[in-house]
Amino acid sequence: MGQNGPKVVKGKLELKQLSNDSAFAWFYTGVNKYDVNANMVNYIKTNKDKIKLVALVNTADEASRKLLPAFYKVMILASVPEENIQMFGVDASGDTGNPAADGFKVKKYPTILVLQDGKEEGRISGGAKESVEQDIAQILMKMNAKKKSE
Repeated sequence: MGQNGPKVVKGKLELKQLSNDSAFAWFYTGVNKYDVNANMVNYIKTNKDKIKLVALVNTADEASRKLLPAFYKVMILASVPEENIQMFGVDASGDTGNPAADGFKVKKYPTILVLQDGKEEGRISGGAKESVEQDIAQILMKMNAKKKSE
């Protein structure tokens, strides 16, 4: 906890920063507690090299504290390369301090963007509809169906 409540990180976030800072104990606990849907994780795994993912979160926000550990557990189990994942912390005003991240025009946090060839294919905004892995798998299914019809 910061002096005025939970710790807020602005800018690029690294996994080791979340894993090693005691202010983010919620992250480690959340990763360990989250149960995944293995079928959806396997679908993500078969498509992992086609995509990049960008997560924009407020580390003091309850919804971000729920989604981020689940997202990371899914990414680890799906063997998504760490270089294909970018994470940015936002402050209460939604500023990351990073022009590229601010360019995604995100209005609701947490948000996870699924990109292919630099183009947004879909996003999870404000929390998962079903589950992180199912929402990402559905974005991938739509993306793959679109590619087949082209």
